[in-house]
Amino acid sequence: MKFMKLLMGALFGTCLLLLLALIFIGRDKGLALIFGPVEHQNIDFATLSLAPTPNQFLVCPKDFCAAQSHLEGPVYNLSVTELKAEWLSFIEKQPRIENRTEAGAINNGKLQYDFIQRTEWMRYPDSITIRFIPIDQTTSTLAIYSRSHYGKSDFGVNEQRIKSWLSQL
Repeated sequence: MKFMKLLMGALFGTCLLLLLALIFIGRDKGLALIFGPVEHQNIDFATLSLAPTPNQFLVCPKDFCAAQSHLEGPVYNLSVTELKAEWLSFIEKQPRIENRTEAGAINNGKLQYDFIQRTEWMRYPDSITIRFIPIDQTTSTLAIYSRSHYGKSDFGVNEQRIKSWLSQL
């Protein structure tokens, strides 16, 4: 009985210490200490291969990506410049999002952008890469790759995010 009380006290003390450490250093840095830093990955849709885990979602026009996409990229009656402006304005208004494009992404003619969006409570980071693709002068499409950095499952968060974004635009 005394051993159990001691064990419970040690467990409680450890949890309290971890909580105070997270409060002191912040959730983002705490996650980086526990799981490792969020590493920026240059995405080339032409050579992209998907991981075997379900914590990712790929939208891609037919014959544009090396990997099998989950959803075909929609065609918009907008020039690629107009499409890019619409999407970037929309993404800018999304909660807990950071633009990571300047971190060295493949940014062919400023048509590819990288973002990180964090979950509300736990602040888990998901990376989203968007490539705007001209079809002709008045139509365009896009490729989007959304993926989690931690774990193997995301409970469908990446798929839900991208389908929601597509439906809103």
